[in-house]
Amino acid sequence: MGLVRVTAEIGTTYENLKPVSFLVDTGSFYTLLSPAVAQELGIQATISARVLMADGRPASIPQGLAIMRLMDREGGVPVAIMDAPYALLGVTALEALGLKVNAAKQTLEEDWPWVAPPMFGVSQGAPRA
Repeated sequence: MGLVRVTAEIGTTYENLKPVSFLVDTGSFYTLLSPAVAQELGIQATISARVLMADGRPASIPQGLAIMRLMDREGGVPVAIMDAPYALLGVTALEALGLKVNAAKQTLEEDWPWVAPPMFGVSQGAPRA
């Protein structure tokens, strides 16, 4: 199995989305941006929450919210802000956008047919064919 890399647009409003290259990380709950990239995009930490690092250490990480557009889909995603060698696209973003990893093809593909997350009790119209 190889690495899956994608370029997604991310920002705080639909008008200021900018492209960022991500490494898809199905082992990461949050999407991760460095402090410099988060600042450039205007993403501010609103909370500092506890997380469990890959090596088992607990840590408190600043987190904020962003809008992401990828593969003609868009939605809100939680973003962790910390230094890392790559921007990571975590599973909350994949779920929010209705995408999944195809490990054999090393790509992302649609997991559900709507282009934006469905809301309970709100008519979204017919799913895309």
